[in-house]
Amino acid sequence: MARPVQLAPGSLALVLCRLEAQEAAAGAEEPGGRAVFRAFRRANARCFWNSRLARAASRLAFQGWLRRGVLLVHAPPASLQVLRDAWCRRALRPPRGFRIRAVGDVFPVQMNPIAQSQFVPLAEVLCCAVSDMNAAQIVVTQESLLEHLMKHYPGIAIPSQDILYTTLGTLIKERKIYHTGEGYFIVTPQTYFITNTSPQENKRDLSDASHPVPTCITYLDTESGI
Repeated sequence: MARPVQLAPGSLALVLCRLEAQEAAAGAEEPGGRAVFRAFRRANARCFWNSRLARAASRLAFQGWLRRGVLLVHAPPASLQVLRDAWCRRALRPPRGFRIRAVGDVFPVQMNPIAQSQFVPLAEVLCCAVSDMNAAQIVVTQESLLEHLMKHYPGIAIPSQDILYTTLGTLIKERKIYHTGEGYFIVTPQTYFITNTSPQENKRDLSDASHPVPTCITYLDTESGI
């Protein structure tokens, strides 16, 4: 298992509440996090009578902004401790237009990476390639598909013609792609399958159910006009 990766260091969270007058003036629009952070830092950096708080505020860095008014700030440990002490003594000043409801420590944010397989299923790669080529309006033939794989998927083993042909056939049977005179296409929710009865079936005795007649499937795509 891969080792955890730290995405963000520990920070201090300030739960803010907008003052009613400011909320009514601004309507439903929520201020940006960086603007709120600058207002908070400015309000405390101007506490000239409290040099420790003013110096700590000047060292603050914006860490994040969560909806519903949670401001995350980061600073050297000593500066964060000054902010904690100021909050305990009710000396910490809120940003203009807000009231501080709570202050607390946030643990470092870590991520546990999820390991990937070294192998990619060929069918998945072919579907992605056909989809990309369809979007780029590139005609998808077996030859152009192999060229696309070599150019855009350098990490995979290029399949032989036989394996490519067999895999494409399987994808057609599974109705993940279809083929027309204009190449291969991805089956989308807009693709319709119209099954027509073979002409020979009309001549066959309906009571003979032991020899089913193959059907012909026509693919219509409302996006490509096929």
